Amino acid sequence: MTLSPRRLSRAMIAVTAAAAPVVTLAPAAQAAPSGTPQLPQQPLLPSTPTTPVTTPRILPTPAPTSTVTMRVDVAAGVNVRSGPSTSYGVVGGYRRGAELTGTLTSNNWLKIAPNRFVAAWNLTRVGGGGGGGERPDPAPRGVTQWMEASVGNVRSGPGLGHPVVTTMRKGTKVEGSWTSNGWLNIGGGKYISGTILTGTNPGGGGGGGEQPDPSPTRVTQWMDASIGNVRSGPGLGHSVVTTMRKGTRVQGTWTSNGWLNIGGGKYISRTILTGTDPGGGGGGGGEQPDPSPGQVTRWVSASLANVRSGPSTSYSIVGSQARGTKVTGTITSNGWLKMSGSRYMAESVLTSSDPGGAAPAPAPAPAPAPAPSQLRQLILNTAAQYIGTPYKYGGNSPQEGFDCSGYTKYVFAEVGLTIPRTSSQQQAATTPVSNPQPGDLVFFGSPAYHVGIYAGDGMMYDTGRPGVPTQYRAIFSGVSGYGRVTGVN
Repeated sequence: MTLSPRRLSRAMIAVTAAAAPVVTLAPAAQAAPSGTPQLPQQPLLPSTPTTPVTTPRILPTPAPTSTVTMRVDVAAGVNVRSGPSTSYGVVGGYRRGAELTGTLTSNNWLKIAPNRFVAAWNLTRVGGGGGGGERPDPAPRGVTQWMEASVGNVRSGPGLGHPVVTTMRKGTKVEGSWTSNGWLNIGGGKYISGTILTGTNPGGGGGGGEQPDPSPTRVTQWMDASIGNVRSGPGLGHSVVTTMRKGTRVQGTWTSNGWLNIGGGKYISRTILTGTDPGGGGGGGGEQPDPSPGQVTRWVSASLANVRSGPSTSYSIVGSQARGTKVTGTITSNGWLKMSGSRYMAESVLTSSDPGGAAPAPAPAPAPAPAPSQLRQLILNTAAQYIGTPYKYGGNSPQEGFDCSGYTKYVFAEVGLTIPRTSSQQQAATTPVSNPQPGDLVFFGSPAYHVGIYAGDGMMYDTGRPGVPTQYRAIFSGVSGYGRVTGVN
């Protein structure tokens, strides 16, 4: 009798079920009965799970089924993840330049193997086109644009969520290709939003961040501020290395962020410079040197000026020069005239014109004074407390440092008197006196560019310039007058 396939299948299952309880040997040790058809072994079914099974994440359906080859286009390389999203774990990575072949998913990840995906916006299609997500539009490279914003950000990817890698100034010319979301890919993993670009040159030149301007042309500028800082780099975050007074002539090249590189690691902000000589001085700033590196000629303006073995009062005296002596040399960075050999003179005892044989009419020499009043003595005692405080341009306290007028304002505030902030304002707010007493203010220049506190006997308390802390020292030449603060009798 011939069995139908269905009946034969049922018979086989029945035989298997009947034989299962009596199996005592390993399957390899059993011998099939001779002449009996051997039945295929059936796998044991797993027991029913007692806990709910988590629904697996459904991967996006690949968009095109055809394969594409793409190259890693970011300097840091790319991660390989177990699924097409940053929520999946990292299972590997590739360096810049690696070429990957796979298919693009609907959310623009490149599937290169089962459970291996790479974000396509970090890739460039080999042979044209671009990456995925925010991938470049297949429009050909060669689009020319100019930066239209005053300062525009350049980012590491085509979107505001990517970090800023540098900046560019208005007028910067760039070339690249547009991405599908309106960013210009300029290469090297750098992108600029089309909203800050223009197809016509708006002018303004420049590069990005604190990078050098591509134009090497040297320019001539003049200091336009009363006293301007010279810094060690092209930005306010760099330290002040010296200062210059209004009218100082400088030459250099512009950096891309608007600072003038005058050489020697010195930079000046465009905001305090002008292209025309404003007058009002020239030479150095405050007590600072003339920036010209060439030979200069000076005359001794003090009755007798010391010559030292180095550019500081900490060096020994090696000679002296009388008033009217003509000297030549080069100006050091801290405002001393270097003559032949190890012979230096302070700029403060020199003048750029021959003073003649007769002594100029100096500020009135202080006459012998009676003992200071209680308030005046308090001013002097307070001033002496801060000897050694470092100089800082714009500094207003012992904690941050002082500049000259910040120091005087702080001392007078400590004794209960209020005076303006700058030296020129303090000069205008005080009463000029011809017979100064200890505790009065001593001014240099008109309007004043420097101020100190007169201490009597030709001495004063002041803070002068970077590298020179608050000190008690002899009054140097150039005094324009003395002023008495209201409330000090």
